Amino acid sequence: MKTLNELIEGYTHHLQQGEIQIAYKGILEFLGKLRAEFIKNHPHYDVSSIYQGYMDMSYFSLSTKSLKDKGLKIAIVYLHEKGHFEVWLSARNREIAKSYASILDRNIPSDVNVFHEINNPDAIIECILTPTPDFEDQSSLIDTIDKGVKKFVLTIIDRL
Repeated sequence: MKTLNELIEGYTHHLQQGEIQIAYKGILEFLGKLRAEFIKNHPHYDVSSIYQGYMDMSYFSLSTKSLKDKGLKIAIVYLHEKGHFEVWLSARNREIAKSYASILDRNIPSDVNVFHEINNPDAIIECILTPTPDFEDQSSLIDTIDKGVKKFVLTIIDRL
């Protein structure tokens, strides 16, 4: 296993090439555009600010009064290591998450494309919105994500 100094040396080397910063900035700028579209097109949602993360995930969340009252929110998440977008149902704390996880486990039909990754304590249930986002066609990407979020919300909300 490499030492922390060796890891930082490799990290510095990659940063000196300049591509990581450009890609990271592009991802965050796209999330800003996506967030603005949700604010404009979905006034019934309270839209959070963007959480930039630690190069693991970046996201913003959507909530309604009903979701807030239950301690829940919808998160639109970019997973940096996987290179794709997901939508999650998340909770204010682990106790709330556990109670809704058991409800959803019993109420989601097997033909609905949702899952829960055991190593993800931040989500109750997840759905991949686009496994290969095309950042060159941002309007189509925004449309794909928007439609996927709508479908996810319709699938989940009625079962809570």
